[in-house]
Amino acid sequence: MKNSNYIFGVAITLLGGILWGFSGACGQYLFTQKGVSADWLVPYRLLLSGIILLLVYIFKNPKILFLPLKNPRNLPTILLYSLIGLMLTQYSYFYSIELSNAAVATVIQYTAPVFILIVACLLEKRLPYIKELIALFLAIVGVFFLATHGEFGTLVISKTALLFCLISALSVVVYNFAPKRLNKEFPISLVLGWGLVIGGVVLSLYMRVWSLEGVSDFGGYLALGGIIVFGTILAFSFYMAGVSVIGPTRASLIAAIEPASAGFFSYFWLGTEFAFFDYFGFGLIMLCVFLLSKKD
Repeated sequence: MKNSNYIFGVAITLLGGILWGFSGACGQYLFTQKGVSADWLVPYRLLLSGIILLLVYIFKNPKILFLPLKNPRNLPTILLYSLIGLMLTQYSYFYSIELSNAAVATVIQYTAPVFILIVACLLEKRLPYIKELIALFLAIVGVFFLATHGEFGTLVISKTALLFCLISALSVVVYNFAPKRLNKEFPISLVLGWGLVIGGVVLSLYMRVWSLEGVSDFGGYLALGGIIVFGTILAFSFYMAGVSVIGPTRASLIAAIEPASAGFFSYFWLGTEFAFFDYFGFGLIMLCVFLLSKKD
């Protein structure tokens, strides 16, 4: 792997994680200040984001628009990526934010690198590298201090919230590994677009989204737009591009910048106050990112 490509992979993954953090802050804003539910937000997030991506290809290169769907052997992978990797990840994550808060949901979701590392080691038939174990430890400890201030007792949420947080973490593994072959054959944004549209259609029908109340003012539409454009289209595209360059294990750990990003936007936008342990957690996560950004 050339050094320039590796640096690009790290940078684009880092940017994707930052935008995910911004998306989480937008979601909490809609839940707490606009009365929106995850049942309404997530279907629209998926569907509108996917439609925008596919519209780009209608004008840019319409000949390849349906290529991922034409080969029957691609359909099981696309459905797995769409329904488990995208739809279930996003719904369970935002629903857990609605039931608890963004910090708790994020810290539990970031058990995902543990599962990704296990799968990667099994697929590659190897033990984890020392640097991967150290970075994994830093990421987990960092988000722990960020969400709990060092006290286990503060991480108290309902059983339902805990369940959906863990479902989100497990689903992250699927969208890291499932589209790997498809992303080599087709543009990443095209595969992502179809995944978002399929997941959005299924979830919209299941939730009967047309019967739910959504945003109704300018601030709500701005937050929704931020989630769709920055937190979905750009964040997923950047992250999946990073996965294709540096692999899912390192990408998932570098994306641990997400809780630090969410904390930053929460502080300057929503007025959330932070204590010493918050900054300590930020520092550990940044150290994890720095460690993983160094080439072997």
